[in-house]
Amino acid sequence: MPELDPIAWPPAPIQTERLVVREPERRDRAALIDLLASPDSLPEVWGHGYAAEACAAALDWFATALPGEPVVLATQTANTRSMRLASKLGFREEERYEAYGAEQWLGVRLLAARPV
Repeated sequence: MPELDPIAWPPAPIQTERLVVREPERRDRAALIDLLASPDSLPEVWGHGYAAEACAAALDWFATALPGEPVVLATQTANTRSMRLASKLGFREEERYEAYGAEQWLGVRLLAARPV
């Protein structure tokens, strides 16, 4: 696979109806999804589609920025919610392997460019 040129992620915040996906700040991890909710209330919002909404927005941006490039996702097979989300987002199993003392799942999704 040829080497890709670096691109800004994201060049501007990606906003959905309920979320903002933005460039990380120094205090953040490499990627951050800001739910605009206090940490104490997060379990109350689980299962409401926030992860699906944020991931779909990020995948839409990626399809425009790097059309045709694969996106790779890894999760533990025991994480049934992540496995369901991966399937819903169109990821297909590439392989399973052992790491961190558990079975891991590696999925790949090819993205076509979105119409402008």
